[in-house]
Formats: sequence, structure tokens, C-alpha cells
Amino acid sequence: MCSGRVDASFVLDAFKEGIDGVLVSGCHPGDCHYISGNLKAENMVKSTKKLLDLLGLGSERLRLEWISASEGQKFAKTIEEFTKTIETLGPNPLKKNIGKSSKLLNVEKKPSFSDIIEKTNIRLCLECGKCSSSCPITRTNPNFSPRMTVKRVLTGGEEIPVNDGGIWNCLTCGLCTERCPSDVRYVDFMKACREKASLTGRTGNCSHKSIPLDLQRLIANPDIKQKRLGWLPKGAKYSETGDILYFVGCLPYFDTMFGDTKDELIKTAKSVVKILNKAGIEPVILKDERCCGHDLQFTGDMKNFEKLARLNVEAIRKSKAKKVITSCAECYRTIKLDYPKIVGKLDFEVVHISEFIDELIKEEKIEIPIAFKETKVTYQDPCRLGRHLGIYDPPRDVIKNIPELELVEMERNKENAACCGVSSWLNCGKLSKQIQLERLKEAKATGAKWLITACPKCQIHLNCALEGKLPIKRSEVKLKIIDLTVLLEKALSKKKGGKAKK
Repeated sequence: MCSGRVDASFVLDAFKEGIDGVLVSGCHPGDCHYISGNLKAENMVKSTKKLLDLLGLGSERLRLEWISASEGQKFAKTIEEFTKTIETLGPNPLKKNIGKSSKLLNVEKKPSFSDIIEKTNIRLCLECGKCSSSCPITRTNPNFSPRMTVKRVLTGGEEIPVNDGGIWNCLTCGLCTERCPSDVRYVDFMKACREKASLTGRTGNCSHKSIPLDLQRLIANPDIKQKRLGWLPKGAKYSETGDILYFVGCLPYFDTMFGDTKDELIKTAKSVVKILNKAGIEPVILKDERCCGHDLQFTGDMKNFEKLARLNVEAIRKSKAKKVITSCAECYRTIKLDYPKIVGKLDFEVVHISEFIDELIKEEKIEIPIAFKETKVTYQDPCRLGRHLGIYDPPRDVIKNIPELELVEMERNKENAACCGVSSWLNCGKLSKQIQLERLKEAKATGAKWLITACPKCQIHLNCALEGKLPIKRSEVKLKIIDLTVLLEKALSKKKGGKAKK
């Protein structure tokens, strides 16, 4: 096929299946029928090489070469040279575990569908419609309804949720559960339906060509030895063992995947380390930390999620950490709530960075100077941090402790806050953008100059909504989106007699 049609998911799938190397070849620049095919291929290979280096597989295993159909000798020579390169690198380390059955605690203890119905309380549904009237998806797509999905399952049997496309539309934001008078646990019910569907080979429409999920499945292989510490700030102090561990999450991968959106996502991780260092803390940073597995769990791939949970908990325990800090709301929810269901009771505490910083400020372990001119800011409540775990005040308290910043709330905030529009990379499209633009318009209406987030996914999705042509005036929604830790580190880095850079 045209080299411009080859995307990173093809390459990652090949390595996941045990291929030792991938050669992408295409027409010479200038000969491409699609004009931009060569450029697309170059950009794809460049970013995928970075991912392969992070994964520890090595960028040398991927090569791009321009070869026309008439250049048989060049093609043969290229294959010969590339094969020799691969031979020096050795076999793909992922081969060792391909096809091996994993010993997972919960595989033989999967609840029956009747158990799922009972545990999620869907039989208690009163058909009051509060879930559907609250649902952000229903507001943009009247064909989707949490209430009707529940009704179809209760009247139609177990095969309904497996075949119901609606189970993939749900944002699992938890707003329906928040407002349900009968404690119907709709988010848990969606997760269970997706797991059932996943076991039959059905899945939702993953954005970014499934690359985020492909990466997580690759990282779930215990033979992966990542090289993911290149982001650490110069002079950063960290340890291999200790009481406090910073769980970085997928930020190193996101920074490579979404570099073109100028999110500079890795700044969040750098800011966390700098803040902790300023407080006299040298956090443990795991050299081979895995993705927390949130997205695999919420798309029904429990087999690989359980692998990640075990590998991460084992690594954390080896570090002797007593407290695990996350800067990602999804990592926080996953490790704190979901890992114990896999590995049993955790022997370490899990806190979000906003909670930890709030305590540092109260204990006067960090002092925040006047670093900004008087500025209005507003705050986006991540669903996982807010409705899923009830953490509303710590992020706000941190903001309020930064001199000269005035926190102004959006109309929908705290337990009523609007979702950022995408969950687990599913169904990112027109409806998601509509939800995101509504939220950005709401933020802009507060008069705030900055929208502060406490989750990298919120930052990615809301920034993405601002890309390209918009159906409304850009001035109605355009504002700077910045992570809480990056904002605080800017303030703490103020030089004597000067202001922090905005």
C-alpha cells in the first residue's frame, strides 16, 4: 500500500505479535500520487521510533526507505542490510510471552450476568429519567439513553448488552450515578457490559487508530524493559527506593503521541518532581513503571489490565513505598479503587498530587511567592478525581493559595461538572467536540484567563477541541489550558525581584 497509509498501529501490532523488525517502503518523494504520502510516512516513522525507544524495543527495528517498483536490486540490498541490523539486535523480546497463558486471580471467578445486575443495582431503576436528562451524550445524541439501555437489558437478557452499540458511547463520567435516587451503578454496569462484549471480540471505536490501547497491551508484556526516564529534569533528585513514590503514568508516551498539539504534557511530570524536590522530597521514580491500565479496564480488556495491575503493584512493593502520588486522575482512581480488586488490600497509600500539595502548603513545607499579576482562573473537575472519588477541595485550595490568582467557578462545577468529552479514547468525534466546546465556552464565560486541569486527559481532549476549524467564533472558547502542577511550579520558580513566565 501507499507508505502514507501505514500508521503506527500497524507497526505496534507487528511487534506485539513478535515480529523482529518492520521495513516501510514507498515511492520516492515527488512520485507520490497522493502528494503528501511521503511526508505522512516520515512523520509516522519518526514518532513511532520514539515510542519504540520508550518501550525499550529500539528504534533501529523500524526503517523507512524510498524504493520504486523498478528498483529490485535496491530493494534486495535494503532487505539484506536491514536483516543484518535486526540480527545484531537479536529477537524481539516480546516473543517469550506470546501465546503463554497468564495466571490471573480473577479469570475463573468472573461473576455471572445475573450477579452483575444485582451488584450494579440496575433492577432498582425507577425509570425516572434523571440519568438520561443529566447525560452529556444524551444531550447531544437523543438516540442514546442510560435509562433505555438498562430497560433493554432487563427485558431482553444477557445478549442485549453484548450487541448494544450504546455501551461504547457512554463516557462513564458518573453524572448519572451522582443523580440516581436508587443508587444504580451505571458506570460499573457499563464496564461489565464492555467486558462481556470484549470476550466475544466486540469493541468500541478507539480514536488515534487504537495506538493508546496498543501501547498499553505492549507494556503489559513482562518482557518489555522500557527506557522512559529521559524526561527527568536536569539535576532532579529521585530514588529507586523510599517512602514516597511518584507514579508518572503515560505522560512520556503522551508527550510523543501528542507533541503536535503543543500540550507539552511532560511538563506536568517535570513540575511534580521539581515541586517535591523544593519540599525536600526525593521521590521514587520507577524505571520500568507500566501504564495503570485504566483504558484497558474501561474498554473491557480485563486480561491485560490485570497483568498491568500485578506488575505495577509488584514494582511499587519492591520500592518499599508507603505513599504513591499520581498526577493523573485516572491513575489515581485505578490504583486506589481497582487494583485492590485484583491484588487484594494495598500496603501503601494512594493520593492525588493536589491532595499532597495541599498538605505541604498547610504544613508550610512550601512557600508560594507572588509570581503572577492579578489573574482570574477557573478549574475543570476531572470525572475520576471528582465524582468517582469525591476530591473537590484540594485542587481549589492549592489554587487559592497562589497569590494574585482569583478562582472563579464555572456554572457546572464539583459534582455537577461537565466531562471533558472523551473517556478511554472511545468515540472521539463530532459529539465529543460539541461537549468540549460547550465546556470551553462555559469556562470562557467566567472571565478567566486560564483553565486549570488536574488530569492530563482533560488537557489533551480540551486542547484538541481547539484544533482546526471551529463551528463557533474562536474568541468564545479560546483560553490557556494549564495543569495545576505546572501552574504551581511556575510560581515557585519565580526569581528574586521578578515574575514567573506565563
